[in-house]
Amino acid sequence: MTSLTRQEEKLLNSFEEVRRCDRIEVHADSLGSLGKPFTAMPAPDEFAPELAGVEYDADLSEHMVRFETFASHWSTRSPLPEFSGEFSLSHLFDVFSQPPNPWASMEPTEFRKEFVGSLKCIDSSPISGSGRMSFLRAQPHTNPWEIWYQGMAGTGGEPYPPGYVKLELSYSQYIETLTITKGTSGWQYLFADISLSDSSWRHAREPLQAMLDVFPELFPEYDYAPLRARLEARL
Repeated sequence: MTSLTRQEEKLLNSFEEVRRCDRIEVHADSLGSLGKPFTAMPAPDEFAPELAGVEYDADLSEHMVRFETFASHWSTRSPLPEFSGEFSLSHLFDVFSQPPNPWASMEPTEFRKEFVGSLKCIDSSPISGSGRMSFLRAQPHTNPWEIWYQGMAGTGGEPYPPGYVKLELSYSQYIETLTITKGTSGWQYLFADISLSDSSWRHAREPLQAMLDVFPELFPEYDYAPLRARLEARL
């Protein structure tokens, strides 16, 4: 049996922690077999000509997750505060095999067409249907990759399409943080240059506040202080 990397072990342990927790209800989850290792990944330009000059992040040999499917959708049980989470990670082979985004051609400017066309989805929420997605932005000679999140239309701004925010995370840091947040709805906003203080952000702010109140007790082996500081900086 192929041994797991340290990153895969951490992600799998986080996945099992949610399954075992009697104060969390798992509505659906999926754990696939191991796919291609990093050493077997084709060069990006072998997936598509437009990826010429795109380079893999330098730390992927240690941090790439090989699970072909890795997904969970859960919610808390009473008497805990009500909040939920979801993630659905894609293997990087499948990420780079994605066809060009068909929505790119509908953008009103050339910059926005190019921007949307360069995004590759790495994480999504297909079970809840919330439409939230995380992307890597594959650009030539840019390392590490940019990570973008598409959520509420009130975020972002010109010259980018509404709803897209850049995250202060690399791909490997995204995976690492996912093990801590368990995919809590909107956790990505903790790493975006936005304010959550306005009343219109209550629906996004309250799950994060609840997570940081509850998870240190449910999962005491993780350090939630850095995430708490990030939330406080956005209030």
